[in-house]
Amino acid sequence: MKHNVYKKKISERISSAVASDTPLRLLASNFSKTARSAIDEASTLALEEVTISLEKLPKKLEGFRIVHLSDFHHSPFTDIQHIENAIEAANELGPDLVVLTGDYVSHESEYIRPVAEALGRLESEFGTYACLGNHDHWTDADAVAKALEAKGVSMLVNTGFRLKARDASFWLCGVDDFMVKRTDLKQALHGSFPDEMKMLLAHNPVILRQAARWEVDVMFSGHTHGGQVKIREKEKRILAHRRFSSGLHKRKETQIYITRGIGTVVLPVRYQCPPEISLIELRTA
Repeated sequence: MKHNVYKKKISERISSAVASDTPLRLLASNFSKTARSAIDEASTLALEEVTISLEKLPKKLEGFRIVHLSDFHHSPFTDIQHIENAIEAANELGPDLVVLTGDYVSHESEYIRPVAEALGRLESEFGTYACLGNHDHWTDADAVAKALEAKGVSMLVNTGFRLKARDASFWLCGVDDFMVKRTDLKQALHGSFPDEMKMLLAHNPVILRQAARWEVDVMFSGHTHGGQVKIREKEKRILAHRRFSSGLHKRKETQIYITRGIGTVVLPVRYQCPPEISLIELRTA
């Protein structure tokens, strides 16, 4: 008898809470709003303007402007229209150079051709250069590389060259992805001079320590999505915690800029972590 009375009281308390404007009801309402906001945010775009000062930057390249894009993840979660919006916005910035740091698709090979065609429309004075990401390998890295090259995107896969611009030059290189154990930074830097500025494209920022040992001046990466979903009070993320999740960081004399990227993985949502177009301006230190 006492047990039935206890169950009745608990039931009445729950019913009362749900029927009133108590924190429980408000929490449910707020969760619904947050979920809708997270879904909507995934289709937005934010411009991040960043200045990087470099001691070895040739003086003639003062103010050199780079658009950095990454992690498109063209898939059922990230449609081609969202990617095309990012490309249109990037072109309006009129960059000197465009760099792409991997994960053009998520898993399905049928999404390779459309994203390659879209990325082929990127415009800059000195071209578009790219490296591969782990999802490209998990899909078909050779097909991704060939599709991008066919549309005018130059792939840097454990290789580099001396980019000449404005009667000056620097070493631009890219490495293959770390997660599939194909990164070869030594090979990417082969042919560079000790005293020239070195710029590295690497999908995964985890190789920053290695880049610092090889005296890379500036490195561009993606992979982290900035955490993708952030609850700032406790810095919780939908993706695994990393020491450097986004933004500009430094180890020894090597600076790294990590973009939040364009697309999504795991869930088609972002919260307090919008998709990013990065506009980098290089300055002499």
